[in-house]
Amino acid sequence: MKEPVLIAVDCGKYATKAILKSKDKHAITVFRTKMQEVEKVGIEVNPGSYEVTYNKKSYLVGDTVNESFSNFDLTKKIDLHKICIYTAIADLLQLTNLQTENIKIQLAINIPISAYKDATSKKEYINFIENHGEPILFDFNGKTYYLHLKDVVVAFEGVGIIYDEMEQMKGKYTAVVDIGGLNTTYCMFNGINPIFDSMTVSNLGINIMKGKIGKLINERFGVAVTPNDLERILQTGYLSHAGMINENSKKLIQQIKEQHFREIVEFAKSRDYTFNNISLDFVGGGAYMLCDIIQKEFPHARIVINPQFANVKSFLRILEIKNGL
Repeated sequence: MKEPVLIAVDCGKYATKAILKSKDKHAITVFRTKMQEVEKVGIEVNPGSYEVTYNKKSYLVGDTVNESFSNFDLTKKIDLHKICIYTAIADLLQLTNLQTENIKIQLAINIPISAYKDATSKKEYINFIENHGEPILFDFNGKTYYLHLKDVVVAFEGVGIIYDEMEQMKGKYTAVVDIGGLNTTYCMFNGINPIFDSMTVSNLGINIMKGKIGKLINERFGVAVTPNDLERILQTGYLSHAGMINENSKKLIQQIKEQHFREIVEFAKSRDYTFNNISLDFVGGGAYMLCDIIQKEFPHARIVINPQFANVKSFLRILEIKNGL
């Protein structure tokens, strides 16, 4: 009998996060959700980047890929997300030295709330990731994996750590705000039960904020910045040129971040979020980037530890319950 191996993947527009758990193994991986079709690279790629082959095409996946290859489509039913999910699975198997012929992969993946609420969209996405029941031939850093994905579980974005902390959620109302790469997802929970009418999504992710920063830097300072520049500017909090920091840019960037967060909050209020008599959790990579502003505006809210891994930890817990582990 094959050993069950649980793999949870949260493939976002900014980063792909994944966790593997089996009887005696545990592993985590995270890399940027970027992909570029290439000829055979022929060089050793750095950690966080991978050379893969799927359907007779070769790709470079992960951190090394230029920011211009980031994807901003609302849908996740595209090859980028499929290949990043397969890449995460292969990386976890390689990290744990597990062989596909000896294991049965139980997979949970993320899906936008809009698709989760539509039975047809959900089924189509599962079939897409399962490769319509056909075996998946996937070459990862020179090693070939034969993946057989069946009974894939889909969980909605914005669940946060609700299912990872099930015992603490009893009798508690919680609002989860998941600030992602492209979207911000909102959902309220009564215990562990999502309140259906509260499930909503805005296009106020961090990549949208990056676009605002790039536009205003160009207008205020007459400087054109590339997607790669913007990524570094967001991380450092300022614009520099030839090693010289533009001090005026610090205040501008902070103002944009504050305004963007206000828009996130105002969108919630427009969807009947009063934040009264309810605990408030901020999750997602965007929560980490905006943590200083969140703490100022909502000093009693919780920015969960490692917020970018919140959803995927709940996905894993769902798999554990489903498989009686």
